[in-house]
Amino acid sequence: MAGKVTLLGAGPGNPELLTVLGQRRLKEAEVIFFDRLVNPSLLALANPMAEMVDVGKLPRFHRVKQAKINELLIEYAQAGKHVVRLKAGDPYVFGRGGEEAQVLTAAGVDFEVIPGITSAIAGLAAAGIPVTHRDYASSFHVITAHHQADGKTIDWPNVAKMEGTLVFLMGMANLDEICRHLVEHGKPATTPVAVIQWATQWRQKQVIGDLATIQAKVAAAQLTAPALIVIGDVVRLSADLAPHLPLQGHHFLVPISKTKRLFHALQDEGATADFYPRARQVEREIALPKLQDYDGVAFDSIAAFRTVARRLPQSGQDLRSLAGRQILVPNAMIAAHLRASGLVADDVTQFTGRLLEFGTGEALFKDSTFIDLYATTKASLHLMPSLTEFDGVVFPSQASVMDFLATLDDEQQAILPLLTAYAMGDTVAQAAQVAPFKQVVTCPTKTAGVITTIKEDVLHE
Repeated sequence: MAGKVTLLGAGPGNPELLTVLGQRRLKEAEVIFFDRLVNPSLLALANPMAEMVDVGKLPRFHRVKQAKINELLIEYAQAGKHVVRLKAGDPYVFGRGGEEAQVLTAAGVDFEVIPGITSAIAGLAAAGIPVTHRDYASSFHVITAHHQADGKTIDWPNVAKMEGTLVFLMGMANLDEICRHLVEHGKPATTPVAVIQWATQWRQKQVIGDLATIQAKVAAAQLTAPALIVIGDVVRLSADLAPHLPLQGHHFLVPISKTKRLFHALQDEGATADFYPRARQVEREIALPKLQDYDGVAFDSIAAFRTVARRLPQSGQDLRSLAGRQILVPNAMIAAHLRASGLVADDVTQFTGRLLEFGTGEALFKDSTFIDLYATTKASLHLMPSLTEFDGVVFPSQASVMDFLATLDDEQQAILPLLTAYAMGDTVAQAAQVAPFKQVVTCPTKTAGVITTIKEDVLHE
């Protein structure tokens, strides 16, 4: 089968700024090429079975040379794979997408280009800077600050005379040079400048100055690449137009899920969030026992209940087989889900009798006959972010606590005392107590209650 390559624009970083088509291609991909500019949360949205190829680059240091990347794209596609080349921003805006497309064309490889929202526009908006404004700028110019391989440099006399907004991409290593040349060729030293690092992401930082002061301010704030350099009068609007929401400037880790309710709710309050991965579970081929042979049935998770309900008919049973049995669950969230499905869990503090328990890994109830429904593959996350950047991590279940802790290396484990755990329910809070978090805050089991608790905690410190 013939393979193909998708040159996919990831946008500026916020996962919700990835296009709908881009999300679909990530889920379909068999191989994904990514680099350091890609938000780790985007990889969490990908096909979990996809092969991940890190071709990350640092300023002035190329981990994988572009020629090798081109070679690998062709090799995988010719082997019949659907390859996604995930590129920050838009592939055709200083992303070398055009060069890669030419190489693929010459090799006879089918490819497509899916545009992404460029940070040259979206990154400014995230900082409250309109790229154009009737009273300040009627045009904008996007310039790469990288020197060409053939030695060509920027036409500074012409650029300095341009009216409107100047946006420099990939220019942090040359910030001094940019400011100096613009002033030397006629730009007033008082021209406003903004530098925005990791625009739209949980790690966004920015400083504002002018052509004479911005270098010192960037150094004091320790801003580094990747960052946008914005020059022009529109920068003056940032103070008034920057977003002002209750959780602005606060960052949280939430579990990847199908609905992404926590992620959406936090973003709507102004917070930024990143995903931590969950362990991947594959159903075991197990024949379910007769429920009538037991006095009680326990479900350790919502997924366990759904799986049992779906597979009961395969063994000649259905949910009517629960009649006359006590139904046990470990927390209120699972009980609420069962109630919505027409079943009421029993309030049992001490169960006696024959108990059949469905779950994953280990039994939660004493002296039960435990059925492990899933084979579990431990989670891993490419480009796991520094935990020092986050205010807290949200846990909706006991399993999510275990999955999160399993992703951490020794260095990340050492940072846990700086991180607050927000646990959805008492049993989840007990599970989180096994780790040395700064504090474990018990939250309600519904999303709205979690957000309210987080706001009360971080805004009243």
